[in-house]
Amino acid sequence: MPSPFEQAAAQTSAAVDSIFGELFTFTAMKENGDVDAKRVVDPDRPDFDAIGAYLAATSSLYPHARGSIADDHVQKTAASQPLVSIDNANLRWPVVTGDRCTRQKTGEVFEVSRPMPDGVKRTIFHLTARKRPPLPLVFVPRLDFSDARNSGLLAAIGA
Repeated sequence: MPSPFEQAAAQTSAAVDSIFGELFTFTAMKENGDVDAKRVVDPDRPDFDAIGAYLAATSSLYPHARGSIADDHVQKTAASQPLVSIDNANLRWPVVTGDRCTRQKTGEVFEVSRPMPDGVKRTIFHLTARKRPPLPLVFVPRLDFSDARNSGLLAAIGA
């Protein structure tokens, strides 16, 4: 019989997935025989979909400069470390460093850089961006100088 803590952890995990969950596809990768070669898909571990909570919190860094002034700072930078938290019951096989994770909502492809079990019911996967989805085409209207509203522009440019 599960302990009250394990029951609460299961209910909390289900609540996290129902509120913050989105679909991720995991693809197993393996080495290609050479350390420097690109990793290839592992056919022994089939792809699977899992619902997980995605987070890409941004942190700002304001490091000290190596100049002669004591309180001199270099340019401020901002970086994010995306991660996804998934219930262990939704994992078909153990996800290891180097496996691919695709966020279905945006099409971004990540590589798992550090799987970290939380010790209760979920595993947090730190991700590294591998492929970003293409940017959407932006509609830019064509300037029509024959329009009455733009007729003043023709005179201004000397046409």
